[in-house]
Amino acid sequence: MKFMKKLVALVLTLVLSISLIACYQASASDDEWKNNTGTINLDSLKVTGNGVEVEGNTVIITSGGDFTVTGSLKDGMIRVNAEDKVKLRLSGMSLTNSTGPAIYFENAEKAFITITEDTENYLSDGTEYSVEDADAALFSNDDLEIKGAGKLTINANYKHGIASDDDLAIENGTIIITSNEHGIKANDKVSVTGGTIDITAKTGKGIKAGLELVIDDGVISIVSEESEGMESKGTLTINGGDINIISADDGINTGNENLASEQSGGKTFNEGEMPQRSDSGEMPGMKGNRQMNGEMPEMGEMPQGGRMMQQAGENGEIPRMKGNRQMNGEMPEMSEMPQGGRMMQQAGENGEMSQDGRMGGFGKVDEETAAAHAITINGGNIYIKANGDGIDSNGSLTINGGKIVIDGPEMRGNGPFDSEGEMKINGGEVVTLSSAGMLQLPNNSDGQSILSVILSNQGKAGDKVTVKDSEGNEVFTHTAATGYMALLYSSPDVKEGNEYSIYVNDELVKTVTVAKVTGAYGNAGNMMGGFGGREKDGQSDQGTKKKNISVSVNGKSVSFNTNPVIKNDTTLVGFRAILEMLGAEVTWDEAAKTVTAKKDGVDIILTINSDKAKVNGKEYTLLTAPEIINDSTMIPVRFVSENLGMDVLWNGDNQHIEITSKS
Repeated sequence: MKFMKKLVALVLTLVLSISLIACYQASASDDEWKNNTGTINLDSLKVTGNGVEVEGNTVIITSGGDFTVTGSLKDGMIRVNAEDKVKLRLSGMSLTNSTGPAIYFENAEKAFITITEDTENYLSDGTEYSVEDADAALFSNDDLEIKGAGKLTINANYKHGIASDDDLAIENGTIIITSNEHGIKANDKVSVTGGTIDITAKTGKGIKAGLELVIDDGVISIVSEESEGMESKGTLTINGGDINIISADDGINTGNENLASEQSGGKTFNEGEMPQRSDSGEMPGMKGNRQMNGEMPEMGEMPQGGRMMQQAGENGEIPRMKGNRQMNGEMPEMSEMPQGGRMMQQAGENGEMSQDGRMGGFGKVDEETAAAHAITINGGNIYIKANGDGIDSNGSLTINGGKIVIDGPEMRGNGPFDSEGEMKINGGEVVTLSSAGMLQLPNNSDGQSILSVILSNQGKAGDKVTVKDSEGNEVFTHTAATGYMALLYSSPDVKEGNEYSIYVNDELVKTVTVAKVTGAYGNAGNMMGGFGGREKDGQSDQGTKKKNISVSVNGKSVSFNTNPVIKNDTTLVGFRAILEMLGAEVTWDEAAKTVTAKKDGVDIILTINSDKAKVNGKEYTLLTAPEIINDSTMIPVRFVSENLGMDVLWNGDNQHIEITSKS
């Protein structure tokens, strides 16, 4: 027995020794590439180190190593084709290439870029490439890691600024990118743990990831002139950092590329129109606008809490004004709110709330899809100005912390949030000023509560919107960067039973009290309809205005066999008269009871007595279904008008709907 114990002990000792030796050898092998240090002088095209040579104006690296790059070279390239790891230390260099990428990691176990402290570096590519598999000024076929305390400026004329076919990680450094397509792109994962990143993307996304996008820290500023600010086809997680996005489409997006835009018949902004920095270079923010130069817009103090307060529309579905029309000094008025709890949707004509919690466009995907395309925000300061949805998830959307401020969208077909799966706000501070038509709210009954107020008239860019508590303390102040119809605010500090006052340009427009929680939940948006609201100001018990509603299209009055009516926050009008006046091709299917309108590549299908409508194949939930009244087929006027590319203005005083072509 003693012999066996000694034998076992000896065997274990030998195994442990062999393992330690193997680990040491592996570690030594892993670090061997670091011992090959060299230099690359682009001025003289002189190089040192093993496995590095010059062919014409191309520096070719074939061995793993750590190389310091200095000097300037026009029409050249650094090309890496090695089996080991390769690091390039950019230490005051400038490299342009008119026929391909400036730096091309064709093959490496892993690629490293170090931006040397207190140096400025510059990369630029051409509009056409002779290299087939590269598509960025700084390109790697393998994992790419970037760090350092210097500055790197990239001018990407072909497609992308920085791209990796695998993972791409940015730890620190100052990186400024102007790109023809995407600023930063990886086929797999993009991770940002620090640094300052400034991206102007002309036709693509600011940052695009194929599988996963994670931001832990850093200062990120993105202007996307024709597309989304950040997109992951898989998941997207923000744990920290300061993020500022101005985008012509969605601010942050997951899932299928351009899914919402394509299915709804295209982008919802005018051709050639995009949000812009002001002439002074300022970005809109909270409590004034801080300069863009690497700094984020200052966000106002927001309390930590809340029960949700929901305003019902007055005299109809919320009108939107054409552009940023002046309001002749008059303040936007806010309608009476239905009292009674955590109301995550608009009230119907009798003020009651639907309890199904599945209105609009969320909760429509299975759990696997929701998880695969989830957006999770745990922290950070995030500002978004978007013409599309502010944050659009084709999976679930969960906000656990951070500060989020969203200006826009102005167009009713988009909203500050759009989630195909569950949307939850469990914590953090959230402020949005946007259109009201697609105002999607959380569909969880146990999450953080929300203040949601819908205006009776259009607010305009430049308005100062302030919320104060009952003691006059400022909860938050924000200067609107776009026109808006709806205010959404969420914070853990708003308490049930407390009173809050809303001011626009320092004028009191509404005082509301947080109501008792009822547990009802759902969606205030994705309810496409007309104008209207709870019974008031001359409405009948059926929700129809006693005073006739008039409609004009581009200044021409529309005649109806049956007068327009307001039902359940929606104005219904005769379908054939309005659609033909709008220039649409109209088809009525008696058997299916459907109305089809076609114009300029947009197909709208409405079904009598069904709250489901389709626009280019994408399904929407209407607040009020089309119906037959006095032998006339009545349809929601705003839904069809705006989806056919028109602007719609509601004049509550005159009971008039003005529909005009976009200027």
